[in-house]
Amino acid sequence: MIDSSPAAPRRAYEGHEAGAYWERLWQSGRRYRSIDGPEREALRRQVGVGHGRPALDIGSGDGALVHALADLGHRPTGIDCAPEALALARRGHPGLDFRLHDFDHDDPTGLPAPAFALITCRLVYRWAPDKAAFLARVRQLLVPGGTFWVATSVHRSRDRDPHDWEITAADEELLTCTWSRADVTQLDDAYCCFALRP
Repeated sequence: MIDSSPAAPRRAYEGHEAGAYWERLWQSGRRYRSIDGPEREALRRQVGVGHGRPALDIGSGDGALVHALADLGHRPTGIDCAPEALALARRGHPGLDFRLHDFDHDDPTGLPAPAFALITCRLVYRWAPDKAAFLARVRQLLVPGGTFWVATSVHRSRDRDPHDWEITAADEELLTCTWSRADVTQLDDAYCCFALRP
């Protein structure tokens, strides 16, 4: 999720305040980067056809990525910690599975499957308070041979300081360093899609 305002605190995702923080933004009408044609094509190329396999979208927001995964034949569940985002997703994508769940703190036994062939997070990784713990949770829920797909902005410019919504080079290294394969599609100067495989 992208919040470029000065009120976007680095502590936004600390403790159990995440749900309240994102709920306020969704209730205020804040919306985030739409999935465009090039990103949909990157998703299709990097993730492929789902053949009904279970998928989990962390921080599903308005449900656009869950909808795209369903179109590719996956059996997706979207989770978000903001009830307003879930209400918007359910209105926009009736019939798809959206659940209130804080990935950083809630018990994963409440999820619809013990493991997933695909786990995605779009505009979310930047805000994880403990990125190493976040990635460890993903690994626990990903089946052998599965894919972890991440869409995020990466700070690559030497001419400016990072924006609040961008991950740093160290964040990117942590994200990619423990996977046997990391395919990266760069969609603009900063925005990238990562397909990570054990």
